[in-house]
Amino acid sequence: MSGLAKRAAEALAARTAMEMVANGPAKKSHHDVLQSNTGWEMDPVAWAKRAAASRLLTEQTEHIASALARGGINVIRDGDVTLISAVTGIVESLPVYLAVRFLPTVAARDRRPMVNALKLFMSGTSHKTAYIGKYMRYAVFTAPQPVPAFGTLREEIQALSRRISKWAHRVKKYGVEVVFRGIEFTRKTAEQRGMTDRYAPGTVLYNVHANVIYWPTRNMKGEWEKFLRETHEFMGSEWKDNGRVQSVEEIVKYCSKPADTLAACDDELVWLYRQTQRLKIWQPLGPFAEWLRDLNKSKEKVVRVHVGHGDGKLMRVRKLSRKADDGEPTDTDDDVHEDGTLPAVPPEKPERKSRNERADGSGNIVLGLSLPQWRHSPWAEPMIMVQHYDPARLSEEDGLDIREWQKRAREWWDEAFGPEPEEALRVARMAMDATASSDDIREAAEAAWYIVHTCRPTVPTGTLGHFEDCEIEDEDEIEDDVRSIVNLFEGAKVVRITPRPPTEDDEIPFETDEQAERQARMRTIQEAHEPGWAKRRLSAPYHPSERWDDTCRIAA
Repeated sequence: MSGLAKRAAEALAARTAMEMVANGPAKKSHHDVLQSNTGWEMDPVAWAKRAAASRLLTEQTEHIASALARGGINVIRDGDVTLISAVTGIVESLPVYLAVRFLPTVAARDRRPMVNALKLFMSGTSHKTAYIGKYMRYAVFTAPQPVPAFGTLREEIQALSRRISKWAHRVKKYGVEVVFRGIEFTRKTAEQRGMTDRYAPGTVLYNVHANVIYWPTRNMKGEWEKFLRETHEFMGSEWKDNGRVQSVEEIVKYCSKPADTLAACDDELVWLYRQTQRLKIWQPLGPFAEWLRDLNKSKEKVVRVHVGHGDGKLMRVRKLSRKADDGEPTDTDDDVHEDGTLPAVPPEKPERKSRNERADGSGNIVLGLSLPQWRHSPWAEPMIMVQHYDPARLSEEDGLDIREWQKRAREWWDEAFGPEPEEALRVARMAMDATASSDDIREAAEAAWYIVHTCRPTVPTGTLGHFEDCEIEDEDEIEDDVRSIVNLFEGAKVVRITPRPPTEDDEIPFETDEQAERQARMRTIQEAHEPGWAKRRLSAPYHPSERWDDTCRIAA
């Protein structure tokens, strides 16, 4: 096979594999992802930036929610939810927000599943010899006129959405499939927009536009100009083709920038809430909508799964089935997000609710276990969700469930070679410290992993006998590079492991029984021929090419 044919065959195999990931049945379950993603390490510097951004979104959401509350709109659901970190043990209470799309944390919560699904759809479906993502294009459709604050924003959004749907139907004759539409609106004054000839300079104007992904399924040579001209005439408004899709994240955006929303007064926020209530901001269309329907019908979701070495891969994953009750810990299909959001309606299990609720109406309702996330440290861990959490009233059965989940999560954490939880939190605090350098933070993360695992294999940590067989190093004898790492951890000590007793088996175990049997046979043959070898060594030079057994040979 020629080199070109070999590369073509390899490319075809890769495309086939991606199609199986995107369109074939899920190979992993929610429980599998819980295990594989626990202990997944993120670069600590990148984690610190992500954590700071999430905290900012949380603060912005709280500010907007308070402003809406002053206007008589309560966007927080009744029933508090408490998150218990399954490994680090941190307990925090979070509000559950309504699906208000311009709340930053709600937008972030709903955006991620759409981005993941769209990426997998685009990368996993092929047309003839290439991925369809290679041909998909990105266009922006703008409403004819901006909408003044307290105007008819809802009607403008609906009109633009309907117009795009009709356009999607018309352009099918060109072999064009529209797969996604996302609504976005920007907030500026008339002076900022240069429209003081029509509005007072301080008038707030909302400019509505839609980000659209469309897919030309055939070569449009000779039809492209006609397609562009007909699109412009039909839409009756400004539109721009931005070329091929380069980044899905740049297309699936928040409907409103948090900074714009924060600039609005309380009355304007109440108006914005009522104008956008129950509107479909992100809408899958055409083949992408069919793909999502198949995904939901199969009770699957798209999740990024850890595949080793810090790398992740988008996969179809089976959602958790709650039908069977075999006594195993129940993990929940709904994810908790690092930015401080929960599903709009937390899943409640009626049988557990009736069992856990107290006579006075309060009760610890254990909702389940979320997928691992980098919430409190650069190492991912699951979150135990409990509704109406009250540790003083925690029943024995509920406490047993929580402890069982924590035990299971810690096993997964250890299998992933995660550090001690205390060390993980120490690295997290250091990463959030503005005075620490990036190099120091990364060295601390690497040192935390190393220190944890030097004495863990045979002696459980946290016991008095943990360091009995180890020797504490004299700090004066430590090399400078090691001392600089130790100084990053207040109160840390360097331990030198005592060598193993010589009676232990030093041989590496074989992976299969066949290999072990072959090794035993080799030993027997060697022992049988040892007298002959000794005689030859004493009598005459022995050439290594001579054979001593039909079943073994020694290379010269």
